[in-house]
Amino acid sequence: MALVHNLTPEDNAAAARATAGVVAQRIGNSLKERFEENIHKRNCRETDSDYSVKMSSRAIAAFVIHYLGKADDVQSAQGVCDSAEDGGIDGIFVNHAEKIVVVVQSKFNQSGNATWNTADFLRFKNACEHLQECDFGRFDQILQASGADIAKALDSIDYRFKFVMAHTGKRGAAAEILIDMQQWQRELNAAAIVGHDTPENDLPFQVHLVSAEDLTEWMRVQHSNSVDIADVELEEYGKITAPYTAYYGTVGGDQIYEWWQQHSSDLFTKNIRNLLGKTDVNESIRDTAQNNPDKFWFFNNGVTVLVRDVQPYRRNNDRDRTRGRFNFSDVSIINGAQTVSSIGYVGESDPTQLSDIKVQIRFIHIPHGESEDTIDLITRANNHQNRVLGRDFASQHVEQLRLRDELAVEQYTYQLLRSSQAPTGDKFIDIDEALDGLACLTMNATTLATLKSARGKFFENLEGNQYRSVFNPTISGVKLINVVKHHRYIERLIKIKLSETDQQTAKKRYGILTHANRVIAAILMEQVNNLRRATTLIELDTGSIDENFETLLSQLETLIDTHYPSAYLARLFSNATKITATIEYIKNGTIPTTE
Repeated sequence: MALVHNLTPEDNAAAARATAGVVAQRIGNSLKERFEENIHKRNCRETDSDYSVKMSSRAIAAFVIHYLGKADDVQSAQGVCDSAEDGGIDGIFVNHAEKIVVVVQSKFNQSGNATWNTADFLRFKNACEHLQECDFGRFDQILQASGADIAKALDSIDYRFKFVMAHTGKRGAAAEILIDMQQWQRELNAAAIVGHDTPENDLPFQVHLVSAEDLTEWMRVQHSNSVDIADVELEEYGKITAPYTAYYGTVGGDQIYEWWQQHSSDLFTKNIRNLLGKTDVNESIRDTAQNNPDKFWFFNNGVTVLVRDVQPYRRNNDRDRTRGRFNFSDVSIINGAQTVSSIGYVGESDPTQLSDIKVQIRFIHIPHGESEDTIDLITRANNHQNRVLGRDFASQHVEQLRLRDELAVEQYTYQLLRSSQAPTGDKFIDIDEALDGLACLTMNATTLATLKSARGKFFENLEGNQYRSVFNPTISGVKLINVVKHHRYIERLIKIKLSETDQQTAKKRYGILTHANRVIAAILMEQVNNLRRATTLIELDTGSIDENFETLLSQLETLIDTHYPSAYLARLFSNATKITATIEYIKNGTIPTTE
């Protein structure tokens, strides 16, 4: 959650990302497309020049209602009350089942770099105060129609009011505004006589500042199906409270099998590896589970789980920690994926074997809003069993997480985890495809040579020039999608042509298609109009690419015949100097004199 007491002035002081404008536009367009049909059109006609901006702003309000109010899309859209007479409130929803009231002010900031000002805050605060006084006449007709529901919630001590300012701009607010908002939340809850130890999710009055970063995270969570596990029984458990809250103890193999049945690999969203299939370590885990289940606790390193929210059962007794029950929300197993999957596989063959298995486990609570660096450090420190590659650590790098979130806005899944069961499909992109496409887009000879002969070097130093030449803040999610789409098509062209080429009678052409694939992709992508600069998704011009491919293939054959008739093509097209000469020849018909 984006509660104001979890924000600091530093959150807002940071410069907006290079892709902020693109991300803002894509959030607005995606949410408008999702909610527009059921949002009222008063003061917002499709013929108006600012229709798209207004409707995107209203759609943001609808999405906030949906996410925080647990409403369906139609309810969320119908809760939008933005109009010329809205009185400072753009969205309202009362959920009697969950006992939640969501009150929203929303703004669609096209540049993505705006921040809230004092006038914004005061107008919203005054509106919420009038709402608490049941002065509904000053608001839009949609809010007035919900007056009885709002009054019912105000009369009850069981409802939680979420006052939300949401926009596609920067995170948080300037120091003077943030301090006032934090003070407002304290005053609201002090008036409600709330205990100091009340969990933040149970506060009756919550003030949220929602940014583009939060919206992309929420959209990603929905797209990736975050996992909650309920009624977890911990045996002989303990608790740590600083610097983060954590619970540790023992769980039965039957519980882990239930999690595996319900969620499978979705349990491992923040792990730097997914399921690695058949390895020596994993075979050993399964052997212990099947043949020595009573010794499993002693032979196994256990499981570490990150959770975003934890709810201990009220009946848990701190003086007797023999057993305790907990609900954990938005969980991810960051260490022990192979343990969990191995127990799952054993359970699928014979679940009766699981009753004797005991597994040591830790649940570490990292609240929403905590730095991704914290998650990254904990994840890195907890992974030393199966061999960890530099590419695995990249899965938690800030640029990869940003791209994952931006792709989710476009309904794409960015597969960061190395896995033997990676998903496929047009809307799935993995980090290896991203590397291939973006490296080719650079048209840099050294980058292409490294991609061809030593791709692991890109991930050896995630702050080094090699990695940042490909993955950097200028690469937006939209650009990545466009690049991968084009690279996939070019790769298919090469494979088709290769299948049509006889290796014995056309050795030169076969060798070019096999070894010059990176150079071919780079040159063909360079010839695609606007591929580097596009801020929206572009369609493939397959006819143009096909024609350019045939021309390029003929040029490469001529190059080899004329300048490198005896060259070993595998080495030629992994040598930066030769790649530079090749690119120069294709562009100008000449070989550099240094050659």
